Amino acid sequence: MTRSSSLFRWGLAVAMAVLGGWAAALAEEAKPVTLQLQWRPQAQFAGYIVAKEKGFYKEAGLPSVELRWYDEGDPPLTRVLDGKVDFCTAWLAQALTLRAKGARLVSIAQIMHKSSLILVARRSSGIVKPQEMTGRRVSLWGADFDVQPLAFFKKFDVRPVIVPQSYSLSPFLRGAVDVASAMYYNEYHKLLEAGLRPEEIQTFFFSDYGFDFPEDGICCTEVTRRERPEVCAALVSASIKGWAYAAQNETETLDLVMKYCNEAQLATNRNHQRWMLRAMIELITTRVGEDPAQWGTLFPDSYENVAQVLRELGVIQASPPYNEFYRPVLAGGVTRP
Repeated sequence: MTRSSSLFRWGLAVAMAVLGGWAAALAEEAKPVTLQLQWRPQAQFAGYIVAKEKGFYKEAGLPSVELRWYDEGDPPLTRVLDGKVDFCTAWLAQALTLRAKGARLVSIAQIMHKSSLILVARRSSGIVKPQEMTGRRVSLWGADFDVQPLAFFKKFDVRPVIVPQSYSLSPFLRGAVDVASAMYYNEYHKLLEAGLRPEEIQTFFFSDYGFDFPEDGICCTEVTRRERPEVCAALVSASIKGWAYAAQNETETLDLVMKYCNEAQLATNRNHQRWMLRAMIELITTRVGEDPAQWGTLFPDSYENVAQVLRELGVIQASPPYNEFYRPVLAGGVTRP
């Protein structure tokens, strides 16, 4: 047995013991719980799919957890604030911005610890350094996705021609834009599937330039965190258990992910979802390691890095204190008050 496997098995054993204790405490409540995901079914959310399909949420005392997929309506965080859902996944920068502007949101777990957002260019375009984007057409997704690119442009005094980007990479592939936005776990691999070779693509990882923003975390309102701490703890622990299981059971996890993708009639394939799953596990274990008992932490320096960039760009005027925004529910296997 490898050290890696031992760590995962130990972490899973701890999670199961903790979940068993919460299950009894939650038996009387047994209310449906809704978890809103940021997008449609894909391996980005494999841990939550696994937790539901393998019964981890039920084991934790949450017999009815509904995974809701994004349908182009209100953003997940807005749905949480409006009381339409109990929990959601969201990028740290998104939640922090709303909190700084008065929304009573809190983070209860930071699942991903590394940014996967990048800019891509064809090396044949002559763009291999940030400064070479000046005057070139750069497509951005807009809204919260613009924070890192704008900070990047400011740092290197880049003055590009910014154009809106949809979910399609066709403009980039056709040469209509010189630089495009991409997630490494998603769109970058789609470029490879489209026939580009890695050596033909120049990547600019924002994490390499001082803008390593942790992405997916689990958020809820202050009221939910205060009044339903056991539910928060059960949801986080079962979700982490789902991710740990996904990391150790790739084939079974991909079967479940593809089941959801097919039911949603999404144009994807198993190979792409495999790439995404492996990338997600790396993003989750970066900094915290392979022991699931350590997963879910939002580190103070990561928080302050994001807050500082948001302040410098004028997105927020002041950032909320770390301990007010980050209200973890797991500490040594127990629920925090």
